[in-house]
Amino acid sequence: MEIQYFESLPSTNETAKAAAMQGASHLFTVVASRQTAGRGRMGRSFASPTGGTYFSTVLRPRIPRSAYGVITPFCAVAVHRAVRELAGVTLDIKWVNDLLHDGKKVCGILAEAGTDRSGVPFVVLGIGINTGHAPLPPELREIAASLPFDDREALVRHILAHLARLDEELERGTWQTYYRANASCLGARVQVIAHGISKVATALDVDVTGGLLVAYDDGTTETLTGGEISLRRATQ
Repeated sequence: MEIQYFESLPSTNETAKAAAMQGASHLFTVVASRQTAGRGRMGRSFASPTGGTYFSTVLRPRIPRSAYGVITPFCAVAVHRAVRELAGVTLDIKWVNDLLHDGKKVCGILAEAGTDRSGVPFVVLGIGINTGHAPLPPELREIAASLPFDDREALVRHILAHLARLDEELERGTWQTYYRANASCLGARVQVIAHGISKVATALDVDVTGGLLVAYDDGTTETLTGGEISLRRATQ
């Protein structure tokens, strides 16, 4: 795998995406000490102060493009495993793309699909982890936290080692058992927010595609996928 390091980039995803368009290989990775225009899901900004771990990697999975939705929850498993193994910290997986420590966000994941100039599909997977002593903006300190871990290079390489098993684990479904065991929402009451409408449900399971099965109070069930859906703990 090839890893390129930068002091600062507007967005590691944009740099990795440009490389992917030119034919960058599987697990080509861009790492930055900080981002000046980091992005999260649904176009939100992602605070990326110096000291955090911010990187994007090019994936060229064997699965059909129609199944790419499973890549984000699989990535959550890869990050969770790496943090537990290297830092000794067990995180909670918040469906679908966040990792929490003591209820506060420490990692965000953004997957973006595309097709390169030769017509070959790819996914650029962006991972931002609050690590070390990166100062969090005051407005985020109630909802975000940092991991007490400073070896950014070791963390990136450890996560990439888990991502290298993407096709194998997707074929065997082994990631799903791990995800279920560490998804904090399962069995809990959640607030499902989609297209401006909020409904309360009970989170039941995560399926092999990464979809979240929920049961509403009226007895109906639904399998949620990513996209424009937000999930929060219900207050009732």
